[in-house]
Amino acid sequence: MDRTFLSRAVEPIRACDGVTRVIVAGADGLPYVDDSTLGDRERGAASVAALMGVVELTAQGLGVDGLQGAVIHGVDTEIIAQTVNDRVLLVVVTRRSRDQASLYREVQAAVGRIASAVPREN
Repeated sequence: MDRTFLSRAVEPIRACDGVTRVIVAGADGLPYVDDSTLGDRERGAASVAALMGVVELTAQGLGVDGLQGAVIHGVDTEIIAQTVNDRVLLVVVTRRSRDQASLYREVQAAVGRIASAVPREN
């Protein structure tokens, strides 16, 4: 996986107001890009993979087809988790702002850039 490409693909997300961390991880829990410290990267990627596995099971159990991602709302912070494809996950940690819509657009654009360059496994 080309980490330089992945880092460039998510650069517009980093420029959005309030974004504190961007993670691109393998569905298997391997870190590819993470704005955190080296020590936190493996834990972050593993957490992302576990989160999306649970979200997928929950969605299936509740009859939600075609899952694209999930948002976790904290008091002042959100975690936006997106499945790029069966190999790659994208997570953004952000403080809430008035312009979350532009952040969501940037997340979707990054998903498209990554998906076009990283083929599905299945």
